[in-house]
Amino acid sequence: MLVWVLSAVGAPLVYAAHTGGGLGFRLESSAGVVEGQADVFTATLDLTAGTGAVVVDATSLATGYGPRDQRMLVFALDVATFPELRFDVQRVVRGGEGEEGPLTLHGTLLLHGVAMPLSVPALVSREGDNLRLRGEVPLVLADHGIPDPSVLVARVSPTVLVTFDLLGAPSP
Repeated sequence: MLVWVLSAVGAPLVYAAHTGGGLGFRLESSAGVVEGQADVFTATLDLTAGTGAVVVDATSLATGYGPRDQRMLVFALDVATFPELRFDVQRVVRGGEGEEGPLTLHGTLLLHGVAMPLSVPALVSREGDNLRLRGEVPLVLADHGIPDPSVLVARVSPTVLVTFDLLGAPSP
């Protein structure tokens, strides 16, 4: 579920889940680029109050290759102990005037049991009645106590790039 609340002239507009977009990740290894996505997540964002959250079911992270996914979920992320990834937005700073354009989401990322401040640059745009929020942010795995997922034949970059392309539609 994705819910956005924007202050328009008068009452706020609420934007709810809509097909299109998603949350993904990308990292480089000596064996090539690995891309994946989160299949189960919720996102809320109130651009007026500058608050919100993205909550990901860590067990839904997938790259499409079973053995690699198993290693990622069990060894690196330990999803049995840390089943949820969470970014709590505490402040939104707009880069321009109006509801479209650049902004930065400031908050706390809880990943692998480690909470750290995080600033996420994003771009919000209008597509008809819908709003789209896009961006990416690099995360250093070791900063969150995530063990190096490299294996003998494939060295993995210590940084993963988290990408998002979220589409919100007005809810009734």
